[in-house]
Amino acid sequence: MDNVLINKMKGFTLIELIIYLAILVIILVLLSEFLWNIVLGSVKETANLEVQQNGRFTMAKISSEIKKAAGINYPQPGISADSLSLIMADSQLNPTIFDVSAGKLRITRGTQGAYELTSDQVIVSNLRFANLSYPNTPGTIKIEMTIDYKNPENRSAYQASINLDSTVSLFSGGATP
Repeated sequence: MDNVLINKMKGFTLIELIIYLAILVIILVLLSEFLWNIVLGSVKETANLEVQQNGRFTMAKISSEIKKAAGINYPQPGISADSLSLIMADSQLNPTIFDVSAGKLRITRGTQGAYELTSDQVIVSNLRFANLSYPNTPGTIKIEMTIDYKNPENRSAYQASINLDSTVSLFSGGATP
């Protein structure tokens, strides 16, 4: 009877210990992969959010300025260009120009200096303005642009891009600023 009691009190065998350690390692690996995916998902969402916010803001600003314009300096009807020059109803804002410099979308209003509309975290590319105006109409501009998240190390978690297209018409005689 004493031998049976002594055998039950010895503890784990080497095989049981190896099995327990293997199960523990598998659980830790799966848990760490799960947590890593959560962290990378958060980074990816931040990059997408930054690109979308810049896209919404820039399209709203360009559309607003086009609607306030009295006319289009450049590009001429039927032409596409990488910059847009507007004749504004307020002469102090003439010309209002949208262009890209060093990957940033800028606006220049009259004699004021240019200021950037996009953040330092994104790059604007493929900016095109097409003048779709017909004779005797206030004017219509088609806007196309691509906004990418800056990703110098080319990490997959930071890859975010958005292509934007819109068409905006001027109001007859220009809107009040």
